[in-house]
Amino acid sequence: MVPLCKYQVTQDVPNKIMATRNKFPRRHLEYCIIFLLIPGGALGCSNLAVDSPIVLWGSTVTASCTIWRNHCPFRKDGEIQMMWKLDGELLQGVQYSPGGAMEFSNITIGPLNRTTVSLGCCVLKDEKPHLLNLKQIHAGYPPSQPQNLTCIMNDTTRNVKCQWDPGEDSLLQVHTTLKASRSQSGCAVLQDPIPDCIPEANQNSCTIPRQNLHLYQPMAFWVTMHNGLGVVQSEILCADPMDLVKLDPPTVQSVQSIQSVAEELHCVSVAWDAAKDQEYMKQSCDLRYRKAGDQEWTLVQNVGGSTRQVQHCGFLFGISYQVQMRCQKLGARYMSNWSPTKTFTTHEDSGHVPSGELDVWWKMKPGEDGQGTQVQLLWKPMKPKEAKGKILGYWATLDPRQLSGQLSTLCNTTELRCNFSLPIGAQRIYLMAYNARGTSPPTKISFQKKGISVPRIQTSPLGENSICVSWDPLGEPTTSYIIEWQRLTSVNSLDDSETSWTKLRNGEEKQVLVQENIEPYQRYLISIYPLYEDGVGMPQSTEAYTRQKAPSESPQLHPGAISKTTAQLLWDPIPLELRNGFITSYTIFWISPNDDMSSAVVNSSVNSFTITDLKPMTMYKVHIMASTVAGSTNGTSLMLYTKGTDDFSFAYLLIGLLLVMLIVLVICFENSKRMKMQFWPSVPDPANSSLGKWAPAVLQEEALLDNRLGELGSIIIPAILVLEKDKKKCLSAEKSEKSDPPVPLSDGPWSDASNANAALPSGTPKPASRMNGSESVQYARVFLDSYHRQEEAPSSLYLRSNSTQPLLGDVTPSPELYENLWFHGEQPARVHSCSFQEDAVFLDGALVEFPLLQGLKINGNEDLSNF
Repeated sequence: MVPLCKYQVTQDVPNKIMATRNKFPRRHLEYCIIFLLIPGGALGCSNLAVDSPIVLWGSTVTASCTIWRNHCPFRKDGEIQMMWKLDGELLQGVQYSPGGAMEFSNITIGPLNRTTVSLGCCVLKDEKPHLLNLKQIHAGYPPSQPQNLTCIMNDTTRNVKCQWDPGEDSLLQVHTTLKASRSQSGCAVLQDPIPDCIPEANQNSCTIPRQNLHLYQPMAFWVTMHNGLGVVQSEILCADPMDLVKLDPPTVQSVQSIQSVAEELHCVSVAWDAAKDQEYMKQSCDLRYRKAGDQEWTLVQNVGGSTRQVQHCGFLFGISYQVQMRCQKLGARYMSNWSPTKTFTTHEDSGHVPSGELDVWWKMKPGEDGQGTQVQLLWKPMKPKEAKGKILGYWATLDPRQLSGQLSTLCNTTELRCNFSLPIGAQRIYLMAYNARGTSPPTKISFQKKGISVPRIQTSPLGENSICVSWDPLGEPTTSYIIEWQRLTSVNSLDDSETSWTKLRNGEEKQVLVQENIEPYQRYLISIYPLYEDGVGMPQSTEAYTRQKAPSESPQLHPGAISKTTAQLLWDPIPLELRNGFITSYTIFWISPNDDMSSAVVNSSVNSFTITDLKPMTMYKVHIMASTVAGSTNGTSLMLYTKGTDDFSFAYLLIGLLLVMLIVLVICFENSKRMKMQFWPSVPDPANSSLGKWAPAVLQEEALLDNRLGELGSIIIPAILVLEKDKKKCLSAEKSEKSDPPVPLSDGPWSDASNANAALPSGTPKPASRMNGSESVQYARVFLDSYHRQEEAPSSLYLRSNSTQPLLGDVTPSPELYENLWFHGEQPARVHSCSFQEDAVFLDGALVEFPLLQGLKINGNEDLSNF
């Protein structure tokens, strides 16, 4: 047991014992651990051990956790359940107990695909994990070898600054060191190393001070990098520190034109000065120049010497140039930076006229009535070698053969374009450039349309700012080609001012590189025109992008026709400048209230789509996605609500209701009389009956009635209705002799008002006149029997009238329809006279006050014959 317990009591003891646990029986290990973990010992409650805290990316890690019951606040006889937690995720390991004093748990995790993970050992207590120990595990790669080590000495401070490329990221913490030492035999033997140079964090350079360098003798420089998975070093840079000097840029002092042997070439002399404090060094320099506005330089190497001056020929006359210089110490590794730019202009060639032809293109559109065709002529500047100096202007004329040999000027300008009206019938013109010595040979321009277009155009981007255009050759010979391109937008109309073009003078060429005014994510219209000896062919066009990406925006959806199960969607095309590429398709998504999503893909040329198989009276969320070959963009959402019924169903229902109503109306008209009797009962009209047309045979007191009727005027009798007739009483047709009119009762409503008032005794109150009443007469009471002295109630008739004549007296309310009653209430007890005189007086007053009685005819009543 003692040999097993030879380890020093530290926190590393469990790790050492775990490393040797397979060499000894478990009971021996238990005794050793118990022996080491005596009360008051150095170890804690638990220990967590892993194979390695830094592992290779994608590998596995084995970990073990040990718990000592005597050092933990657990019950000695209680059960301990151990768990593992990997970045918050609980895992179950393999747990075993070698004895009552310890608990072990092992686990293997991986493959690790995260740079850092946290692994903890836990104990479950009350169904909750309690963390006992925690370790972090890092995953990554070994460091990459540093590349491109360069060291430069500053000629002023004599310090050497080295920099390098660290290579790919190892995902782990890396320690970098710049090392150097004196060397022999071409750095095969390293001697006297100097102190290491430690770069700052995240820096790939380090500066070695002058006091640590060995000047004028070889030195070796290299970089080492190491992390938890390995160590690498760069290739050794072997050099004398003095050969690592990089000079400061020189300064160009002057550029002067000199006389050359060949009159066609122009020569210049360039003079420069070395940087301060570097004049004593022997240097080698480079010269470069370019025309102002060009991008490419012309390089001339190894010029100059101790005189700091060089001559060079090949410059063009009357052209502005830019010149730069750079130098290095003879034998050194590095050139200085380029000097500041010096600009100069070569002198004019006054002995030659321009030569060569001009590259010309044109645009034509019909003129107004009576005017020729409008032409916009475009041309490129003449090449410097052909210009022979400064071009003073350009001259466009008609063909001399068309105007009797006299030149006709169309335009004379210093610009590179002009507009003019081409005379009717003219088919060609000439363009010339001129300088101080004369004009160039004329360039013939033929406007005649002839020939066919190229069969096919192909485009392929070469970077973000250039397009390679190629085409299939024609079957007939051509002299040249015009390639034209223009950026397309949603608002332009192919304005000529925005058009770029170039001319290929070789008619056998089949491709060209377009670079001018080209930008990524923009659409360009490219056209090719073949040119013939005496005309121009038809164009062939295509559209192209140099680079594409997802659209900047998606179309805005608009709802169309919506029914129970379908919904139409409409959208406008995306503006050209926002498409960022060719739209390949549109995808429509619609989502139901229960989050069921459906989609459909439509062609880019379609601007509408109808969704089918929808549910009635349901809300749907719809949006559209526009796609190019490089990505897609989603649009805003649109809410749609389907209808409960279709418009056609509603129309059919309305038509059905109208048909039913029409049928009902037809039936009603067919049975109109029956329907009228049901809703509007027929009321007899006495005026249109036989009563209204009857005239009595004998009229008593005819003269009196005529006079009274004359005073009352014409009375219209609208209608008389006979309601009821009682038996005849006390009226005798034989009593025709005249007698004094009897005195009517004071409350009798049937007597003449004036006569009644005269017959009343003095002191008797006169009855009130009822002639001016405002109520219309609905019923009239007609006495058919005179006042009898019998006890029975007098018999009377009730007539219903629609007349608007005023009421004649305050009588009791009219009886109900067809009701034969005397006045409501008790009648005053009096003796009724049944004499003929009383009847005559009654009839006289009745005929005056009730003119409608004139038309009364009652068949079979002989007692009314005196009427």
